[in-house]
Amino acid sequence: MNKAIIIPVYLRLNRPEELPDSEGLALTRRAIESLKILEDQDFTLILPVCFDLVGGDGEGSWIEMDGFLRQALQNLRARKIFLFSSYRLKTLRKYLDQKGFRSLSPLINLKGFSKIRNTGLLLAQALSMDVAIFVDNDEIVEDPNYLRIACEFLNQKWNGKVLVGKGGFYVNPDGTILLPHQRLWWRFLWNKTKWMNRVWEKILSSKDRLVPSPMLLGGNLVLHRYLFRSVPFDPFIPRGEDTDYLINASQQGFCLLFDKQLRIKHLHPERTGVYFYEELKGDIERFLYERRKLKTGITIDLDPYPGFFLKWTLYPKAFLTSLFLSLDYLGKGEWGKARECLDNISLLSRKKDKDCLKYLQFRGDWEKMTGTLKKEEVNKMLKDCWI
Repeated sequence: MNKAIIIPVYLRLNRPEELPDSEGLALTRRAIESLKILEDQDFTLILPVCFDLVGGDGEGSWIEMDGFLRQALQNLRARKIFLFSSYRLKTLRKYLDQKGFRSLSPLINLKGFSKIRNTGLLLAQALSMDVAIFVDNDEIVEDPNYLRIACEFLNQKWNGKVLVGKGGFYVNPDGTILLPHQRLWWRFLWNKTKWMNRVWEKILSSKDRLVPSPMLLGGNLVLHRYLFRSVPFDPFIPRGEDTDYLINASQQGFCLLFDKQLRIKHLHPERTGVYFYEELKGDIERFLYERRKLKTGITIDLDPYPGFFLKWTLYPKAFLTSLFLSLDYLGKGEWGKARECLDNISLLSRKKDKDCLKYLQFRGDWEKMTGTLKKEEVNKMLKDCWI
């Protein structure tokens, strides 16, 4: 079984010179170093890397950053690393154009949670990987048997269905599973932590190791090629792409479960005020989008999370929470952020039903595209990506 560990890397910088001392690079190095603990070292490490320059992207800057990143990572592992950065996108898109997927290639990108994951899956398919295991760069592997656990039961029957995907827990820095409660007054109507913990409590109380779940975590996600060659992440959803992937796959009849033994340590950076605003905006957009998508039918139980946010009460909750966060910013004298929070309210009146149809078209084109990729051609085209 050919296994790939995929670590998406997002480097947001003001200038290329900031890369050596960037937090993103430090986290990535730590994540890669943690893989040395694995007893099974028979895997390919794929790094899809987005260079996001605040001052504007340019190919010259990408070349400079790609070269430095290769140099910074080349001594971390004895095995080769497949480093695919923004600098390589042009080559991959040209290849897809030649294969007859010109309309699809603009959606193969590295900006955005779904798109960077799709690029990782596309590379895994091109390199003939049987299993793709997503690990985020703000995580570390602590269990020497992590890779063995990740691959157990894949492509085997469970309750009459073939298991083609699994999710696992994030472990907090203190070793606990449940999310710590955030005492933010403006979130009392938008308490995601409460409902997510109810999902974890239900899974933890199950006597079974493999448990049906209404949500998955993208930084501890295992997908078999029978699944990812047919089902991509939705490039039109702003966040929550992991649980959305579960919904899309389930509606196509695929079986994904939660594995209680699959665990990884999550050491995310400190959350800032900007993060909470961006999270709220992305959540409102994603839940509105998911509600429209579910009108076509649903095959799994999404309660308690994200189901709690997919009811009609989403509208008053989103309106009031945006207002409360705006007031919180006003109390701190941050007028610009307060105004931006009020802009969230306008999201509630937007209609984007066509995006749901766009995903169906994208999924159909994805399946055709993955069926045409040839390892020899990709290796020749992207041979310089190997470190």
